[in-house]
Amino acid sequence: MSELVFFFCVLVTAGLLSKTEIQIEDKAGYAENLPVTWRAKNIWVRRLFTGTSYHLYMGLFLVAFLHSVVIIIGAWTLQVEFLILSFLALMTVAEDFLWFVLNPAVSEETGERLYGVRNFNKEHVDWFGWFGGLPQWYWWYLPTGVILYWLAQS
Repeated sequence: MSELVFFFCVLVTAGLLSKTEIQIEDKAGYAENLPVTWRAKNIWVRRLFTGTSYHLYMGLFLVAFLHSVVIIIGAWTLQVEFLILSFLALMTVAEDFLWFVLNPAVSEETGERLYGVRNFNKEHVDWFGWFGGLPQWYWWYLPTGVILYWLAQS
């Protein structure tokens, strides 16, 4: 599979999922206004993994969905698994970033956009821990996704 096709699929899936999550979460990121069954109290769990039942179940749904076709047609191999996990890691980062870029939410007080590339920072997005200008977990997911993609091609 060509890298171009793989990364195109990552971006299309991320874009569609981000638009879906914008419809679900609206301007309150991190499922702040959703009736979730639990929220992680530990800051490190929130920063490095997931902080809500909504995000846990969305992630598990994606894992199950991406594995389903491979299992149904009997095409599972270690290389396919690496490709699926690479896709998940890279798509998760792209989806999260696109949530901010594509979210049209505006402040009710000022009428200014709440998000967008300009506001993608720790001052405007306080539910993540930040390092080097990016959410901390991006620094785990991006290299992991690239390494897994490389392993899938080996």
